[in-house]
Amino acid sequence: MTAAPAYIYASIRDLLAARIGSQEIAPGTVLKEARISGQLGVSRAPVRRALALLADQGLIRAAEGQGYIVGTAEAPVHLTTRRLHEILTARPDGIDRSAAWERIFERVRDEVTACMPFGSWRIQEAELGDHYHVSRTVAREVLWRLMDRRLIGKDSKSHWIVGQMTARDLRETLELRRLLEPQALAHVAGALDRGWLNRLSARIDAAAADFPGCGPDEVDGIESALFGTLYEGLRNARMLASIRRNQISLVVQKMFRHHFPMIDDLPSLQDYGQILHHLRAGTGEVARVLLTSHLARIEPLILARLRVLSLLPPPRRMPWLTPVD
Repeated sequence: MTAAPAYIYASIRDLLAARIGSQEIAPGTVLKEARISGQLGVSRAPVRRALALLADQGLIRAAEGQGYIVGTAEAPVHLTTRRLHEILTARPDGIDRSAAWERIFERVRDEVTACMPFGSWRIQEAELGDHYHVSRTVAREVLWRLMDRRLIGKDSKSHWIVGQMTARDLRETLELRRLLEPQALAHVAGALDRGWLNRLSARIDAAAADFPGCGPDEVDGIESALFGTLYEGLRNARMLASIRRNQISLVVQKMFRHHFPMIDDLPSLQDYGQILHHLRAGTGEVARVLLTSHLARIEPLILARLRVLSLLPPPRRMPWLTPVD
């Protein structure tokens, strides 16, 4: 039996390579990450990496507009959504979603971010692996990915460190968000999926109408859906990576909502609704201005929330976290 690929992007690469090899995905077929991720039920990031690897192998090539074309055929072939679904999901040899690091990444990330306002912490790599019943190699993979997002770092002795979140951190990241995100929105506004815009817009309107009855989990989910997806079509990979690393202000908002009654989050929901309204209407420049205004407006609120959070007792400490004196 062949071992399953270690990472989800490798599973997607292998699945697409097999379908190309069998010519179920015929020469000339146009492959786009958004459509593939939608059919497989995964985020775009592993699909993007899988397509890049297939391009390196020479199985596909970059299209002049967007996406990739299979082989060397000149005339592009566009699959219907139904046919693409049949090709990718009809047989049980699809992607392996069980990569060990992915199973624990979100839990580790949430534990790391939950302790940030309360001091600095050292992560014990071996204890992390033992706690989640994974190998040290898997634990290290999770930590490197957290480091890539600037949630953790390394000290002079190469210990994994969770640094205390400070007001300066937030001011600097919010300044970068104001510089980068409106510009990114200008690049992707015209290519955003209409169905996604409509669904998220309806979700935001419903939450605002029911506020605060919608609850903190729903507001968290809206922000995750909005800022986790809005810029995914950005072709400047370095800008996208920087945007991801500087969205730590969302962590403060999420933590505060789960410690205190929701009072001041309605204006943000209304901002999100207006931004999506103009994206749906094709007035992307107005959406960009509204996003800039929103990011400027929330800075004093987030700084105030961080000050309040820092006065709370530290959360329950995980056995793999040790306070740094």
